[in-house]
Amino acid sequence: MRLWHRGIDGVQAFYANGLLRSLSLSMMTIFVPVFVYLQGMKEWGQLNYALLLVVGYYVLQRTIVAVVVFPISKLIEKIGFRKSITLSVMALIGFIFSLYLAEHDLRWLGLAVLCEALNIPLYWVSRDSALSQDIPGGKMGNKMGLIVVLENIAGLLGPFAGGAIVLLFGYSTLFMAVLALLGVSAIPLWWMPPHTHRNGVSLRGFVGFVKNGRYLHQVMANFGCALSDYGNGLIWPLILFLQGINHEALGAIYSAAAVVTIGVQYLSSSWFDRLRSRKDYTDEGVYGFATIWMTVIWIVRIFVRGIGQVLPLDMARQLFGTIHNNFYIDYLHLGGKRMGSIAFWVYMEVIYSVGVIFIFGVMAVGIYLGNWRELVLITIALWSLVTIVIARESNMR
Repeated sequence: MRLWHRGIDGVQAFYANGLLRSLSLSMMTIFVPVFVYLQGMKEWGQLNYALLLVVGYYVLQRTIVAVVVFPISKLIEKIGFRKSITLSVMALIGFIFSLYLAEHDLRWLGLAVLCEALNIPLYWVSRDSALSQDIPGGKMGNKMGLIVVLENIAGLLGPFAGGAIVLLFGYSTLFMAVLALLGVSAIPLWWMPPHTHRNGVSLRGFVGFVKNGRYLHQVMANFGCALSDYGNGLIWPLILFLQGINHEALGAIYSAAAVVTIGVQYLSSSWFDRLRSRKDYTDEGVYGFATIWMTVIWIVRIFVRGIGQVLPLDMARQLFGTIHNNFYIDYLHLGGKRMGSIAFWVYMEVIYSVGVIFIFGVMAVGIYLGNWRELVLITIALWSLVTIVIARESNMR
């Protein structure tokens, strides 16, 4: 007998998956750009070359995503969400094992990029499509909020534990520890009930989607969100590391910030549904307020140095960033529910990839000019402000 017949639905399956997946990945995610940078320094011994290796790594990653997401969406349509996510776990295992080998031979980074890039559409297109189908529009904030709370709880000790493992035992031990946790993360998703896999993906459809005024706010906001996500999760920890903050301290900063995230997430997860039910502009106002403050914090990050300044600023960023992300994710999934097909999430991955390529392109220009840190942070701040347009989704039908 299928487990969903016993009362376990698709959203509950994602609760368990999010907990296990975040527990494993949070141990290493913020350290990957630092690892790539250190391999570049080991290979060439020059700062700019090592930084350009980081740029090249993530530009290649998202270029591959933008190319393969169309054929992968056809594969998802045929095999379904559960098998797709299982394949994503296999790709992640290949990614982590390749990083393990890359510590001794830089050429393995190429395979790491490929495996990580394949994982992204296999997992996220399937996950977001399934959640858009399973969650009623009136409960979007509450259900998505609980998933994110569980993911953040799992990620609470991850960065600190990951930093401590690197400091005490090295990157190889970290990668093996992550592999041990990751293997079981896909099991709960086999509890999911069947879904419809309506696709409709095409290059012509993508062009029409970008031009469609009913989705343009989603396109612009998703581009800006890509800059903010990669900036906060990958570029900012690299900046802190280059300021002299070691692995353990870096992990402690992100773990401490996660405490704020969990608290705010728990309290605010139901706000969206209540505010949106008023049929006025209250939810848009709350989202806009949080977005403005998040933008300000990106600019202030230009001037901070040391843990004493970074930690309180990052905790403030998590306060406003969590509210922003709560509402953003809800607006995004409402858009996916309105379109009602895999195509929405495929097109969003392409836009997101273009955003990531753009910000690392800005970083490359900044490396050449000698002011990459300031240029990147200002660019992310401006595009973070642009994400405010997604609030238009609140009253779309």
